[in-house]
Amino acid sequence: MSVTIAGQIDIAGPVGKLLHRRPLKNETVMQSFGIDPVSGDIYVLQIMEGGVQLSGESAPVPWATRLTDGDLCLTRLSPAGAITGYMYLRGFGHGVNLGVDNRNGAVWLWTETASSPNSRNEGFGTAVTSFPFASGTVVDYGSSAHTPPFKPDPAARGVTPTIDRSAGELVLRFNLGGVMTFDRYDLAKATAGEWERLQRLSVTLPPEGVDFQGYASHNGVLYTLQGQGLSKVPLPGNTYITAIEWATGAVLDRQHITAGPGLEHREAEGMTVTVQDGVPHLHFGFACEDPGPRTCTILTLSGAPETDGVKVLTDWQPITLAAGVTVDQNAPRGRLISLAGVTTLQLSGGVKGSFSADAVIGYLPDSLTPSMAARASVARNSNGGYAVARVEAGTDRELRLFGGRTTNVITWAQLDSFSAVWR
Repeated sequence: MSVTIAGQIDIAGPVGKLLHRRPLKNETVMQSFGIDPVSGDIYVLQIMEGGVQLSGESAPVPWATRLTDGDLCLTRLSPAGAITGYMYLRGFGHGVNLGVDNRNGAVWLWTETASSPNSRNEGFGTAVTSFPFASGTVVDYGSSAHTPPFKPDPAARGVTPTIDRSAGELVLRFNLGGVMTFDRYDLAKATAGEWERLQRLSVTLPPEGVDFQGYASHNGVLYTLQGQGLSKVPLPGNTYITAIEWATGAVLDRQHITAGPGLEHREAEGMTVTVQDGVPHLHFGFACEDPGPRTCTILTLSGAPETDGVKVLTDWQPITLAAGVTVDQNAPRGRLISLAGVTTLQLSGGVKGSFSADAVIGYLPDSLTPSMAARASVARNSNGGYAVARVEAGTDRELRLFGGRTTNVITWAQLDSFSAVWR
């Protein structure tokens, strides 16, 4: 554990998962994400893909033009990872960060806007704004569909927002005279158009992670994400999370993140904090697949305490059974725990069927799906032969049973002995 102040989330702790390789509305790289604190819905920003033609456009627009103009796609995902809505934002920026604000059941998004291209013809926001989520619609910069843009400084570039729910604040990050700068504002006042800065903090991050990829704020600590995809830096990659104290600007911790080693592309993208049952969770994302279409994977660092050396990362989740498979005594389920700092997948329950060959027996939720296959031996009927079989949790969400043969059919298997390192 590497925690120095109260309320700090241990960024050296074991890693769990929220989403696993989920497709988005567009096929481009995820840039950032935010989570509705009420529904758990996940909102993801990405540069619009090439070939899309929207209202008022005479022809499909290429990706390079979308990149320069700062045109974004916003996808809404259910907590299980299904696409449930989308919006397009024209002239907004690069999508480096966003905040999700649930206002009595109505979801509002805080994003960058007033895009301006840099020297590489990449559009980045110069101000922030908010707007209500309305699936299937297009919002243009400068329209009445979003609130009046706010610039923290006339010279600010790369302006992006996030919400700190622990403090009820809106945090802005931007470049000011070549210096990475963060401002804090009261969220309720900013929502009403009253911008009274509470603090300005200048930050210099170590260079190992190279590209800045997102940030979050919670309980007096600012967290930042850096890293590049595996096409630029091979495993273990150069993804870093840094924890900075707001009160002093001091670096509390900095960790090289090696989680998700089996992911393709694995480019760090996006960060946010949620609180569930009083426990904070720091989420950070990876854009995956190489070549595309890119997908969205979100990993999680939990602020839950350890009990007798065990930390529960994901509590018991049901496992959906495959066709032809039934429950034997107790329904199969799984959980992720940390044992001595090692993330471990545990299964319980039993299955029945007639397995005369290797077979899929169930399907894992995203929160239990590993980036590299996890395997363990389990008990089975013997029929005078082998009394054990192998069960594998695959990266494709499938739970497989190995060992059934026509000469030694598996009719039941108990999963309670399944315990395997999860990565």
